[in-house]
Amino acid sequence: MKIYRNIWQLAAACCLLAVGAVTTSCSDDDSDAPLNFYSSVRLTAAEFIEADDAQFSDFKYILQKGNYLGMLKTYGHYTVFAPTNEAIQLYLKEKGYPCVDSLPKEICDTLSRTHIVSDKAYFTTDMGDEVSPVNMNDNYINMTSDSDVVNNNALVFYVNEKSRLIQRDDSVTNGVVHVIDHVIKASNDLLPALIEQNPKLSIFYQALRLTGMADSLMKYIDQTYTVDPDSAIGGKGFGVVNSTAGDGSGQKTTTYYPKERKFMFTAFVETDSVFEANGIHNLDELIQFANTIYHESYPDDLDYDNDYKDRRNPLNRFISYHLMPCKGDRDYWVHCKGALWKNKFLVESYDPEEYFETMAPHTIMRFSSPAGEEVYINRKETYASVNGVWTKPKKTVEQEGIHVLKEKGAECSNGIYHYIDGILVYSKDVRSNVLNRRIRIDSSCLSPEFMNSHARYYYMGKDRMMIGYKHGYLMNFKMHNANTFVGCGNEQEGWVHYEGSGVCITGERFDASIKLPSVPMDGTYEVRIGYSQGDDRGIAQVYLNNEACGIPVSFRILDSNAGRVDDTGDVEEDRANDKAMRNRGFMKAMASYGTRNGTSLRDQSNCLRRILVRQTMRADQDYWLRFRQILPGNSLYMSLDYVELCPKDVYDDPEGENPF
Repeated sequence: MKIYRNIWQLAAACCLLAVGAVTTSCSDDDSDAPLNFYSSVRLTAAEFIEADDAQFSDFKYILQKGNYLGMLKTYGHYTVFAPTNEAIQLYLKEKGYPCVDSLPKEICDTLSRTHIVSDKAYFTTDMGDEVSPVNMNDNYINMTSDSDVVNNNALVFYVNEKSRLIQRDDSVTNGVVHVIDHVIKASNDLLPALIEQNPKLSIFYQALRLTGMADSLMKYIDQTYTVDPDSAIGGKGFGVVNSTAGDGSGQKTTTYYPKERKFMFTAFVETDSVFEANGIHNLDELIQFANTIYHESYPDDLDYDNDYKDRRNPLNRFISYHLMPCKGDRDYWVHCKGALWKNKFLVESYDPEEYFETMAPHTIMRFSSPAGEEVYINRKETYASVNGVWTKPKKTVEQEGIHVLKEKGAECSNGIYHYIDGILVYSKDVRSNVLNRRIRIDSSCLSPEFMNSHARYYYMGKDRMMIGYKHGYLMNFKMHNANTFVGCGNEQEGWVHYEGSGVCITGERFDASIKLPSVPMDGTYEVRIGYSQGDDRGIAQVYLNNEACGIPVSFRILDSNAGRVDDTGDVEEDRANDKAMRNRGFMKAMASYGTRNGTSLRDQSNCLRRILVRQTMRADQDYWLRFRQILPGNSLYMSLDYVELCPKDVYDDPEGENPF
């Protein structure tokens, strides 16, 4: 965002950027006049509106009646889309109100919130940002531009396609004001309507409706969820003990509950042109294509071709696999930007990756980022050591996967869609070949709630913060007694944790279960957990589907029995040490991710992987890990970093499993 801070910059801006009607003062002393176009530096947003009754008296009335004019006089970062009196009069005529005084207070409240973005000053120079502004009604403000052929192709900006910016980028002391010629429509569109409105997505939308999956994307706010305002984000918060000697007297993590529980979604969509490039020109041809793919992938489910709403139907599986029960911008799926990427991913060794469950039952999707600006789905790359040394492995890309395009899709209150460059399927090859690999899931990806409540990908730089979850309101988690607390903290660059995140489970004799993502194919797998140890933590008995997984896991340094020895640099000796650890049921942490000083987690003595069980697992079955604290004390906790599902082909590889 570009803000001009002195008179020379202001003059240059006015000369270079002025478009449309710009009002200026000819007086020698214009200190009381609202200045335009990056120049209203003396006024708040409210004062800017109050100073021009000729343009804004109706909007001022609405802000006053809705109790928002005072807010716009306070310190903050506001974007205000100010409709002119003419725009308000057009709105009144359309809605049947005789005058602005006749508007009910509730309508004034809604209109005020529709025209204010309260978290940032968005200038038209921010048009390239991938994230659209969200107004105070939690609706997205989509800004577009076009050329005005009548005025020498001057650039014209619109809000939600209908409201033209007739005066733009008026910088005020607490943000920016844009003047618009039509009242912004208070949109209540949800994701299916957003997809329907895009003519480029007609085939995808027809399939979305036919399968009934459009109905699954119509949820937004959970009306049964309530929380004490003092415990919500922005309230007082509460503390969860950490960094202690085990007596509860040490530092605490500030923890909040979400204000609201939202159901959010993401769709990865093929345009009609992408379908056509692959020989699919209409819905019937897409149905035939889906039948071909999913009959091979699920040969036992051949009797559902005509029941499109059955979850075993090929077209239903096709569409469902494009949908995620959480909302994420393009770079949310892999930590491929920012300080974590720059300082902690050892990218020369390994491409950052992440796994999420989709809305197709018992399916997963792999995201990877081979370069900081690119994101792929189900890409296959393999690694090989060089003469037994893994420091700089040989990387081979065997399948490119599906590219998530940089071209922005669109977003709404409950979701977002992203364009992809190929046909996305959960084919037999994807299941048995591409995903036949060690599947490492960061703990912040184990529930879609973590993404939807901003526990994942949000808290960078805000040390010792965590979001907690009420019992019964955290998908894929169960809390089995009233004392159990589950929270998620993320984006902590200083944490010695994969992706800077961790799930905390604490409370007197805590007892919680976590649903594992599904394995892609039936087979033998090792189930592992990655964690960091500390003397403020507890000891938990772990169960898989209520079967005990060996002896309890200690999250405490003082009674670690892993037999860990630092790497020596001698290949054979280090292999022998790793084998000895595996015989005890332990592994060192990964070598692909590190601390702020560039040291990998493999070199951190308090970071371990525990092999919980090795057994046959089915792709169509749910598996739950249960953690039961066996020590007394309500301040002891466990910090779960990640989970691994590793197939036999990988852990039994003659060359050995790669350390990344």
